[in-house]
Amino acid sequence: MTRVVLDTNTIVSGIGWSGLPATVLEAALAGHFEIITSPAPLDELRRVLAYPKLQAVIGDAHELIELLALAAIVVNPTETVELVRDPDDNRLIEAVQAGHADAIVTGDRDLLTLGHIDRTEILTPREFLDALQPGN
Repeated sequence: MTRVVLDTNTIVSGIGWSGLPATVLEAALAGHFEIITSPAPLDELRRVLAYPKLQAVIGDAHELIELLALAAIVVNPTETVELVRDPDDNRLIEAVQAGHADAIVTGDRDLLTLGHIDRTEILTPREFLDALQPGN
């Protein structure tokens, strides 16, 4: 089974709006891949979903975060990395390494510029969905 780390913006966009990130989340819920996360990205998600503008769209995020934590494989990274400028993105990379993820799904240009980290591909939601299609 494919193991994937979803960046916070992909999750937020998928929860709050229709579009490709929502399709990525639907694919996860349908069992097409496993979500990998760790405490730090869950904390970032909790912090971002507390923004007043997002609360107006999404509402109380506590239950959503708890459901995500239950649906995902939560790993506890033991190594720290500093590969990109944003510390939160580095925490995602740590989850990738600890969870042996096959991909990161993101719209973040800093991460996308890397292209891959070892054997882990860094993909946009579109690229990831295309890769999930049978025959790809």
